[in-house]
Amino acid sequence: MISGVEYGRLPAKIASWRSLWAAGLAAVDKSPAFFLYPAAQVAFFAAFLVLAELYFVGAPEEGSETTPVDPDRAGRLRDLKEEAVSLALIFINLIFIHLQTSLILLSRGIGTGINRPYALMLVAVLLVLIPYYHIRRGTVLEKRH
Repeated sequence: MISGVEYGRLPAKIASWRSLWAAGLAAVDKSPAFFLYPAAQVAFFAAFLVLAELYFVGAPEEGSETTPVDPDRAGRLRDLKEEAVSLALIFINLIFIHLQTSLILLSRGIGTGINRPYALMLVAVLLVLIPYYHIRRGTVLEKRH
């Protein structure tokens, strides 16, 4: 995230995207509104954690009402879910950081914008987390002590 020191070094006009999908930048006056972006990042992070806990990490497994719960297996599944959420948050934050860094570099006139291969790689890793979770879940469910 951008620090107050870095913000002070930005020029009077800073870059802003009209759209992440279309070419072209807008030059806007530097203002404290620039900090809405990091605030949105923090709000997204907090909301993602709360929603993940409610609907994913804390959700009971299918069929758990009819199947006796093995506390050890339930603990391993919860750990796996927490791991998947943490990995997703890491890569989502890397996307936020890349977008913000790109804007700062563009504002200083030394950047070329979003590094599309890098951004696509981050999105690809996020998508790979889905089969990763399901494969790991299968191994946790098969594991017997």
